Amino acid sequence: MAIDYKKQIISPGLHMCGGCGLELVIRVVYDVLKDDFIEFGGPGCCLLTERCSVPCYGTLFTNMAPSASGVSRQLRREGKETTCLCVGGDGMFSDIAFGNLSAAAERGEHLMVVCYDNEAYMNTGIQRSSRTPEGSWTNTTPTGIHSHGKTQQQKPVSLLIAEHNVPYAATCSPAYMKDMREKIQKARDASKRGLSFLHILAPCPTGWKSKPEIMIEQCRTAVQTNYFPLWEAEYGQFRITQKVASPKPITEFTKTQKRFSHLSEEELARLQETVDANLEHIEKLCK
Repeated sequence: MAIDYKKQIISPGLHMCGGCGLELVIRVVYDVLKDDFIEFGGPGCCLLTERCSVPCYGTLFTNMAPSASGVSRQLRREGKETTCLCVGGDGMFSDIAFGNLSAAAERGEHLMVVCYDNEAYMNTGIQRSSRTPEGSWTNTTPTGIHSHGKTQQQKPVSLLIAEHNVPYAATCSPAYMKDMREKIQKARDASKRGLSFLHILAPCPTGWKSKPEIMIEQCRTAVQTNYFPLWEAEYGQFRITQKVASPKPITEFTKTQKRFSHLSEEELARLQETVDANLEHIEKLCK
């Protein structure tokens, strides 16, 4: 059946790299929301202001949440419940704009925030972010005699926002589409009561040094290894939404990406310990 592109929110041609996880993520978000929303987009891979048929405002890294908060407040004064959608990468919400995001969450601003996490500053040359995994190569965490990838663990940005006692926070994977679509709708509904936050894994074949055609497989393996557990939290009450009965070793995830190819068995074992510890922490929150 032919696609009627006149009814599509995003134009058919996009500037993103082949196999970009973000393109699928943003198309699904738009498909679930359908109408009555305004997007706020900042610097990054997902700057779609010229390709959207919905109102879309370009902001800076540091003023997206404040800008969207002002619009949201005025709309509510007018008796409107238009969704104010904030879309940005891990560099924005985990790093540069984390303070403003935290402040908006604390104030209870009526915003729906979507963080597409490709685990580095991909748009500006693959520099490390606080979401870059331990041991990963980037252009600012090179590999060689004096450096062996990033030495720090990932910042748990979604857990930090959930602990603000927001109406809704969740992690999503494009490989678990039903789960993701349901969470997008929940996040939209929750934004009528305060801030909602979706943390969505969006592989970057360019920055991850992986094959474009295995993007969905990577997303699935990230969940099945517990590297990226799927959970949701409503007002700080956590639950795992996709339980993994027999987790695969983290090497099933890392072997698909050359950014990890330099890691020794000892370093991979340390990464496995980090993954296990992070899952244990989430499971404790669920209890």
